[in-house]
This record gives sequence, C-alpha cells and structure tokens, in this order.
Amino acid sequence: VPFALIVASSGAALPLPAGAQAVIGRSDPVSNFYPDVDLNPHGALDNGVGRRHVRLLVQNGQVMVEDMDSTNGTVLNGQKLLPRQPQPLRSGDQLVAGKLLLRYQE
Repeated sequence: VPFALIVASSGAALPLPAGAQAVIGRSDPVSNFYPDVDLNPHGALDNGVGRRHVRLLVQNGQVMVEDMDSTNGTVLNGQKLLPRQPQPLRSGDQLVAGKLLLRYQE
C-alpha cells in the first residue's frame, strides 16, 4: 500500500485509491453518497465526520489535504485547516477529521 490513513483508535489501515484524488468521509445510503474512503466503520458519525469531509489530492507529485468545508473541521498537526485551502501532507502527519484521529502514512 503506497498511501494509507491509519485510524489511531484501532490501528486500522485504510488504503487510499491510486487516483489523483480521494474523498474521505462517511457513506450515506439515504442520499446515495459513498466516499472513496468510508470512515463509518470507525465511528465517523459519533466523531462528527461529514459525508464529504476532507479530500486528498496529488499536485505535482505532492499529496495535499483539503478540508471540504466540513461542519466540524479538520486539523492537521494541531493547526485547523481553512476550507478549500489544500495543504501539503507528509508521512506521519496527524489529521483529525471532526474528532476522529488519523495518521497519514506513505
């Protein structure tokens, strides 16, 4: 797995799709929305993770993380991300989506 998000509470590794971008959030069968990486099995709802919470994208070979105007926000290494402002992501970075702690790994 070249890129993965590790769920801190369980140690579960969530492989990221190989494409240029991935939406991370929680699936919602009612609105028929299924993100590329579904955090539902990891307590997404209880932790305030939105359906389209955060997006990872590759720009010029650098993985970037972008908060998708989520209700409960995204924190990267202790800094709250501004919505729609992609920031570089490096291996070992801590990402908090709502209250769900993830670790990025390459």
